[in-house]
Amino acid sequence: MTESSVYQALVQHLADAQYVFVCPAPETQARVMRKRGSDASTEDARTAEDFFGWNLPCTRRTLSSIIPNIVFESLLDASIITISDSNKYRSAIRVSNFYLPQTSGGEAADPPLYYIHSSFPASSDSVFFGPDTYLFVVFLKTASRHLQHAPNSIIDVCCGSGAGAIHMARTYPQAKAIGLDLNPRALRLGGINADLAGIRVDFLESNLYAAVPDELKSTGIDLIISNPPYIASSSDGEDLPIYADGGAEIGLDISIRIVEEGMKILSPTGVIVVYTGVAMPTAKPGYDTFFEKLDRVDGVEVVEYTILHPDMWSEEIGHGAYTDVCRIQVVGAVIRRKN
Repeated sequence: MTESSVYQALVQHLADAQYVFVCPAPETQARVMRKRGSDASTEDARTAEDFFGWNLPCTRRTLSSIIPNIVFESLLDASIITISDSNKYRSAIRVSNFYLPQTSGGEAADPPLYYIHSSFPASSDSVFFGPDTYLFVVFLKTASRHLQHAPNSIIDVCCGSGAGAIHMARTYPQAKAIGLDLNPRALRLGGINADLAGIRVDFLESNLYAAVPDELKSTGIDLIISNPPYIASSSDGEDLPIYADGGAEIGLDISIRIVEEGMKILSPTGVIVVYTGVAMPTAKPGYDTFFEKLDRVDGVEVVEYTILHPDMWSEEIGHGAYTDVCRIQVVGAVIRRKN
């Protein structure tokens, strides 16, 4: 079986079993796992959500009640399930609902759409999926109204697990959709997630827009979207995971570059949609650095700017780059060329 077909078999079984897992923030997952691990009666997985969502371990006997043997064998052969020295099995990935359950993310008759992403805890090449992803996809739905016509080309820069590219490719199936990222693991899982969604997206290894084909650059990109890393570079020199490091400017460096460089390849009627986090200073808690910097970019018109979450990643506040920060607010911005 190919890797894609292995995942297809897994998610089909999970869908039939009405599996639901909405991925929480890493801090929340850590607290749940600490609580579960503190009691011998709850430390092991008992359900599919425990095993493929919370990443709890379990015995082969328990796993046989969660997934059929043929699915188990294929996952084990592909190292998607691993076994420890204590003869307990653990999932090397997590499976989450793409659209929030009981919402109008998809058509009412659509089967559940699941997403494959990295296991917990994070490593340097983790493929992140969580609260930011859900908020980003919701914002993309409203931002689409700023397009003058259906796009012929879509780029998701810093695409990670591919959520943005896949959602927009489902929305505009006639468009050529490309996901760009530096993380090879993200590109591989992005391709798998596109297969699971039944959507064509080309995933390319790229430093921002470097790998965009020349023919697309020459005609201009109609829609550029991004949910880039926005946690600030570590002030003590310690490395951050690829998915978390937003660089300088208290995490805004990559977001600003996406806009500045994106404007050079944007079509005349195109728009750029950016979802990012803004560190709000304690001394001036209403001062939005990102909005001010966007206003300084030549030729840019901000047509929508929305606070999507007023206080994200609160565990970062008060130390490192965030010593003098009171909160990180998440914003969605829609940008186009000035007339």
